[in-house]
Order: sequence, then structure tokens, then C-alpha cells
Amino acid sequence: MTSLVGACRADGTPPADATEPPTAPSVEAAPFVAEPASTPAAPTVAPGPTPPDPTLAKTQPGAEPAIAAADVDPEPPTPAEPTRPRKVLILGDSLAATGFGALLEKKLDAHPDVECFRKGKSASGLARPDFFDWPGEAKRQIDARDPDLVLVIMGGNDGQDLTKHPKDKAGKRVSWGDEDAWKQSYRVRVDAFLAGIADSERKVLWLGLPKMGLRSLEAKLEIIRAIQKDAVGALADRASYVDTIPFVTDDEGNLLAEARVGKHRKPQQIRAEDRIHFTMSGSEYFADQVYPEVLRALGIADAAGSATAN
Repeated sequence: MTSLVGACRADGTPPADATEPPTAPSVEAAPFVAEPASTPAAPTVAPGPTPPDPTLAKTQPGAEPAIAAADVDPEPPTPAEPTRPRKVLILGDSLAATGFGALLEKKLDAHPDVECFRKGKSASGLARPDFFDWPGEAKRQIDARDPDLVLVIMGGNDGQDLTKHPKDKAGKRVSWGDEDAWKQSYRVRVDAFLAGIADSERKVLWLGLPKMGLRSLEAKLEIIRAIQKDAVGALADRASYVDTIPFVTDDEGNLLAEARVGKHRKPQQIRAEDRIHFTMSGSEYFADQVYPEVLRALGIADAAGSATAN
């Protein structure tokens, strides 16, 4: 429908611009057609402009819908979600109980978005529940700390017979010499331990054991690492496994004796004389290598602000 925008011509024909968009109403008097003098009549007033149809406001070019301010309720601002530090729980054997674990905990606690806790027990593992019950202790720690991420490093003491749990009356001892039975039984223990610490809201970061300089021990650790890695992989996105061997070896796979550590200008000795344990410098070096892996698992940036991918 087209609105008339001006008065008709004297001959009754519409003006040439009758199809153009409506303009403001004219305030001048409209012209009229005069009748013969013998028959005077009241002047005929030509129709004035037709008021714009409000239903066409959205379709005519250049028109903007008129919205009454009273009809629009401003949306209240959405309150920001409260933030809290991401909690990390470190569990493990002497590596967690001493230098490396303590220094990693200190580094993580220094991050503004991380809160770290640690429980370590020297000479422990999953092979000797009669000595230390890791599944039970892990549950107690998780109940107390409610961590977002559990970091595990253990297994260095597990290359031995598997003893039964004192409460497991049906259990039996499994000899390290019975390779197939030992591998199957150890996998069951790793699976059970993981089931107790991982869920949909809490992830696990399992650190593979670093390479050792004692050949007989390293041969055992190769078996243990493989079982742990497979068990962690079975949890898909609920857990991840980090191979730490590249952290402590050169490009040829040889064990590093020295490395650049922290602010020291010269390379520092990172292994103790037994080529198994770390020196304090070695513990600091190993913690520096693991630290970004923890942040990556948490999906947060490092303390300096550089992005860390998930």
C-alpha cells in the first residue's frame, strides 16, 4: 500500500512523486477547485497526506521501529563466577616424599591459581600393601583435599613379589619370578588404584619413572612402566601418562650426569653416586621439567602468563 504524500493536482491527477516514501505532512492549505459563480459552493478540500501506517514501519526503507523505553527492561549484569585455586595432590614413593616432591609442591603453591598438597612414603609402592596401603591412603587424602588433579609417581620399589593385603583373606603372594602371573596381578593393582583416584571431575597425571643408572633395576622398571602406561591409557581422557625418560637423558638415550639448573651459571650434578636418586640440584631440575606438564594437565597458564595448552 502506498501513502499519498501531497495534495492532488487541480485536474485531480496524483502528483508524479506519489509513490515515493512519505514525508512530513504539509502545513499549507490544500488548493481547491472553483465552481461557476452562478452556483457558489463550498470549496472542496483535497485530501491531505495519509498518516503513516505503523505496521509498515519495519518494511519501508529508512524507517526504524519505534520502541518505547518503558517497554524494555534492562538485563541485570551476570555476576562473575567465583574463582578458586585448582587443587593438586601429589602421591608417591621417595621421589614424592623427598626433594623432587617438596620442590614441585613449592613451585605449584607459588602459582596464584594452584594449591598443592603432597603425601609421600619412602620405600612404598603397590607391591607391598602389608607395608603401606596406597589405595586406602589415597582415598583418605582425596576425601580430605578434594583435588582437581592427582599426580602419581611410584613403582621404583615394585619389582619384587606381590604380597597380599592383610584384609584380603582370599589373596595370595605372587612371585616376581612368575612373569606372566606377576604382570597380570600387578595390572589388577594399578587398575584398582586408578579407579579409586580418577573420576569425571578429577583427573590423574601419572609420571613414568625416570631412567635409572643401575642396569638390573632399569630392567625391572621397563616392565613396570609398560604396565602403568597401558593402565593409564585405558582411562582415556580421565588420565594422562608422561614419559619422563627424555627429561634425564641425552639425544642418544644416555643418562644425564649434569644439567643446567635454575639460576646456576654452570651445569650441576643431578644424580647421586648410586645413579638412582637425585641430588638436590637434580630434584630441582626434575621439578622444573614436570612443572609445565602439571599446568598443561590443569589447562592453565604459567605464572608468567604464557599460555599452556590443555
